[in-house]
Amino acid sequence: MDDSEATRLGQLVNELASDPAYATGQAKFPRRVSLDEAAMIAAGLQDEVDKGVEARAAAIAAQGKVLACKRGCNGCCEEPIMIFRPEAVRVARWLDRPEHAEARAAFRAAYPPWKQRVGDTPARLSAKFSNDPGSYVEAHIAAWSRGVMCAFNRGGECTIYPVRPINCRTAHALDTSEYCSGAATQPAARATFVPLDQFVTRTRRLLAATHHAARGPKGRVEALCNVVYELLPPRPHAPRDGSEP
Repeated sequence: MDDSEATRLGQLVNELASDPAYATGQAKFPRRVSLDEAAMIAAGLQDEVDKGVEARAAAIAAQGKVLACKRGCNGCCEEPIMIFRPEAVRVARWLDRPEHAEARAAFRAAYPPWKQRVGDTPARLSAKFSNDPGSYVEAHIAAWSRGVMCAFNRGGECTIYPVRPINCRTAHALDTSEYCSGAATQPAARATFVPLDQFVTRTRRLLAATHHAARGPKGRVEALCNVVYELLPPRPHAPRDGSEP
């Protein structure tokens, strides 16, 4: 991205953040934000969140505490990953690159069984987010307790790790990952860091405003796997061996 494009994108972000009603969908943004713009906004916000996560890790280490999260810890991957559309667009754009054909093929293979297992859970969560936010968290935890692994998890690792949503970048446990499951008998001790937590809240509002400006469903989050599958270009005729062309 050159300087002029960065300046233009910065101006767009400021405009999207200028009215809280853009985030709720109560006011219509003056123009439609393209999917490419939405993906770039998501990428910029994710980069800033990563910096905040690094600062939080340093603060936690200074307190003598330990982050339990590490490669192969999959508790959070069983949560319903509900996002605003800009983050799904970024994932779909990334998967569509030739160098990520293996990850794309793995997702396409994993998506049908994932969709069968989750059933109508994403639709119900999306409706509660919009119409009954008070019960959304409870419904989210109930869905998490079913232990349905994300379709982007392959052999215990995230296949879209560089472009994973902000939800997946910030939910870190302390000391032990033993309770990182919706079916756990007690909640995991979560890492907190006020500057990052406040920034993530602002980030969600901006993603919501971008979601609405890009004509995403009004006032609703969506299941990451569903949206990415819809956004990926149709697969060419598959070879006889079933591999990705």
